[in-house]
Amino acid sequence: MHSRIFQISKETIDVSDYIEASDIPEGFQSGIADYVVDVEDRTAELKCLMESFGGIFVPEPGEDSFRIAPNGKKAYFSGGYKRFRELCALMLTTTMEAFIGMEAGPEDKALSFLMYELNEAYSSKYGYYIYEDEELQPLPEWLRAADPQAIYHIGNVLDYHF
Repeated sequence: MHSRIFQISKETIDVSDYIEASDIPEGFQSGIADYVVDVEDRTAELKCLMESFGGIFVPEPGEDSFRIAPNGKKAYFSGGYKRFRELCALMLTTTMEAFIGMEAGPEDKALSFLMYELNEAYSSKYGYYIYEDEELQPLPEWLRAADPQAIYHIGNVLDYHF
């Protein structure tokens, strides 16, 4: 499967400062991604990003910039928060036998899979990533700390396969 890495900055990013696949930390390329390459159509990727995050990001005048919408963080996290709470409630019903692997856990799933789902509800490790200030983070982790008053500029977009 493929996903994207978006270079973001509170300052305008000159084309000469666009990230390249070689700028992505080695741990990401050996732990999450099989490989990282440039996208074929950056403009189409930016259009897709803004359409997909319509209630979360608001385009700003000028080229390739946005800010976080009022209540954008709540809009983004509401589904994950709901599933996180459901999974936490399910975890409370886990038996000792399920905990030690002698039987299936809640929802007839292995407890390890439920733990994976819980982590994914909080922050997906296989979705969009943000590269800002030479740091690579999953989009949810970046968004939690993002300044809702700031204008963010988008630099390069990279494709990664996992």
